[in-house]
Amino acid sequence: MCPVESELKETVQEVCSAAEKLEIRVVLVGALMAQFTPEIGSGYPKFRGTNDADFGVSVHDWETFKKLHGELIARGFKANPKIEHRLCRGATMVDLIPYGAQIAPYGKLTWPESGFEMTVTGFDEVCAAARKAGKSNDLPLPVITVPGFVLLKIVAFLDRRARQDPKHRDDAKDIEYWLRNFASGTNDARRFDLAGHSGLHHPDYETAGATLLGLEVRRLASPEASVYVERFTKESEDLYSAFMDALAFGQFEDAANKKRRDGRALLIAFVEGFLHAHP
Repeated sequence: MCPVESELKETVQEVCSAAEKLEIRVVLVGALMAQFTPEIGSGYPKFRGTNDADFGVSVHDWETFKKLHGELIARGFKANPKIEHRLCRGATMVDLIPYGAQIAPYGKLTWPESGFEMTVTGFDEVCAAARKAGKSNDLPLPVITVPGFVLLKIVAFLDRRARQDPKHRDDAKDIEYWLRNFASGTNDARRFDLAGHSGLHHPDYETAGATLLGLEVRRLASPEASVYVERFTKESEDLYSAFMDALAFGQFEDAANKKRRDGRALLIAFVEGFLHAHP
C-alpha cells in the first residue's frame, strides 16, 4: 500500500473512531466506496481513484454534528475555512454530510454559517441500505451500495448543474461508469439471468447492466428520490442534453458523438429497468 492509500485508510479509521466514541452513525458515501465495497469483484474496469472521503452523518441537530466536527479537530484534522462540511488530514479531504428529517427537512440541508443549501434527498434510504465494508479492508463502517451511489450521484448532478458547478461533469461520468459496468464482474451472471426476468425482454448484454441498475435504483429510492431520477432521465435522454454534453466534454467530434450515442443507449436501458421495478 502506497503512503497516500495508507493515509487515506487511516483517515477513514479515525473518522469511524471519533463517530463511535460519540455514538454517531457514519456511512461512507462518496467515490471512495468503490475501494471498500464488497460488491466489486474481479473483472471490473478500474473506477476512478480519489483522495476524498465522504461520509453521511446521521444526526438530529447541529449540536450533535458540531461534536463530531470538534472531536476530529481535536484529533488533528484541519477545518476548511471556506467550506463548512470539509476537513483535511494530510493529503486527504473529508466531507461530512449530515442527513435526517430533523436536520434536513424535505431533503434540503442549509448550512448554518454560510447559508449554503445542499440537497440530501436519498441519503436516508441509501445509508439505511449500506453494507459492511469488505473483509479484506477491515474497516469498521458501512459502505453504500452501487445503486445507492448512483442514486446520490443523480441528485448531485441535478443540484450542481442547477448551480452551474462544473463538478456536475464528474457526477455524469461516475453515473455513466456504472451504467456501463454494473454487474460486469467475471463471476457475475446477473446480466445473463436478466433474460429470464419476468416481463423484461432485454437481449443486449452490453446494456443489460444498465437495466439491472435501473431495477435496483427504483427498489431503493424513496418516492421523493424517485422524482429526481425521473426528472434526470427525462431531461437527459436527448443526445444534446446537459448529461450527454458532460460525457462528451473534452472529446474530439467523432469520439464525442460516440459518447452521446452510447450514453443514450445506456440511459434508455436504465429507464427500462427503473420503470419495470416495484419499489
